[in-house]
Amino acid sequence: MLNYLNNNLVLINEYQNLYLNGINIDKLIEKFRTEEIIMHNGFDYGRFRVFIDSCLLLFNREKLNNYYKNSYSFKEFIREVENNIHLKEFFEFIKQEPLTDDIYDICLYHSLENKKKNPWDQVMTMRNSMAHMQYGNFCSQENGTMIFYWLYNKDNRIRKDSGIVFECVLHELVQRLFNNYSSGILFKNTFFSKYSFRLGKKSVCKYYFYEITSKICDENKYNGYNKVLMSELARISKDNKKFLRFLRENYDKININELELNKIIKIRDYKKLAKELQLRTRDEYFYGLKTFLDFETELSNFLVHISQLNNVFYAYCTKRDSKNVTRNEIKEYKKQLENSILELQEDKNAKISFKIGFLYLYAMNFALRTEDDDYEKLKYQALNVSKFKYQNENWEQYRQRNGTQNCLIQKYIVERMRNSLMHGFLEILLNDKGKIEFVFRDRYNKRVEVISITLENLEEFLSQQCLYTGIPKETLSLFAKQKGKRCIK
Repeated sequence: MLNYLNNNLVLINEYQNLYLNGINIDKLIEKFRTEEIIMHNGFDYGRFRVFIDSCLLLFNREKLNNYYKNSYSFKEFIREVENNIHLKEFFEFIKQEPLTDDIYDICLYHSLENKKKNPWDQVMTMRNSMAHMQYGNFCSQENGTMIFYWLYNKDNRIRKDSGIVFECVLHELVQRLFNNYSSGILFKNTFFSKYSFRLGKKSVCKYYFYEITSKICDENKYNGYNKVLMSELARISKDNKKFLRFLRENYDKININELELNKIIKIRDYKKLAKELQLRTRDEYFYGLKTFLDFETELSNFLVHISQLNNVFYAYCTKRDSKNVTRNEIKEYKKQLENSILELQEDKNAKISFKIGFLYLYAMNFALRTEDDDYEKLKYQALNVSKFKYQNENWEQYRQRNGTQNCLIQKYIVERMRNSLMHGFLEILLNDKGKIEFVFRDRYNKRVEVISITLENLEEFLSQQCLYTGIPKETLSLFAKQKGKRCIK
């Protein structure tokens, strides 16, 4: 059984290979029917679901507060999720499970040190643990269905708390509040148009880029299940008449930012990239542009896409490996799951965001490796960071803060990269050579430190063997006494 980080690496690579020759959903469905792409069990896909959920939560947590401050409620989510019929079987199971049968209230996280935490504090506890790789010991049913996993909070080597996370409840929270997607709470809606709302006329050759956001309102706080204005807008955005009527009717509730396309991106540089990546259709061309102009939405969209596909494999394997399920029932269930894959068709033009997205996943997994206390410390001296760009003044200040002239530039680079990823302060830009650059911003109080690297050079950096030296590829399986449940690190 592969350990968590290596399981992530294998699945990232497999999903990346599925899209190596383009985003062809019809071929994906065919491979799902023959099961040639089902190469793992439900437990492996379940652990990867935890990884993807952590990426969504960490990337979007601070953005959620920026766009909807005081307009959402984790407490109300907990009240609503208890009535979710899809989780009824899960809630019944944990009430009968010896390790959790004394937990009377539905929650995201339960402290094993008897610390009372409201839903907000539960989310912050989980966020901190995910950012520092302070979680593991995944427990599942025999068919691979995830039940809970253990986490702890430790700061300056002092443990503050430890407890368990109910995986299904956290997954539901992430899908409802942290996915930046129309199925949950969308942060903004962006699109291109030749029509200028500001001028009230259509241009012959000029394009405008629009950003629409919701004005912050304390009324009707979003609980994950009620309607939110931006998601309603996304639902009707492809119908021009309904879209324009929506804008008129809700003009006082939204912010509309109109930008001239040629003033916010150098089209000449973008054409170099479009040619290199063979963006042949108009839709591929504009989808790629949108990736640069609305990166946070497109990266979230990529993560939701991978999450949905992984959930299909997870759901199928756990159903297939359940007891008292007939072949006919599995066959019918498989047909239902095909519809979920078919929904991914809308991302067929997302070549650039998928190229960036998979590299982001590799970077996140490496960042977790640097934080895990169970493995050998990263040998920074062996790392090659020569392709990163950084500000020498910040590097010198870092050396002074650490009180030594023997600081390693490798450690400085990795720390900036890790901090940026764990707070969601990642950006991309298009340089004058038509290359994609990753920009990592490490913000702390009033200090901002920036490092950057081109996509190709980041790929090279993340392919170094020394990144995962000292991590065992496999882990032991520990079966609990209760029949049908297991715990694995």
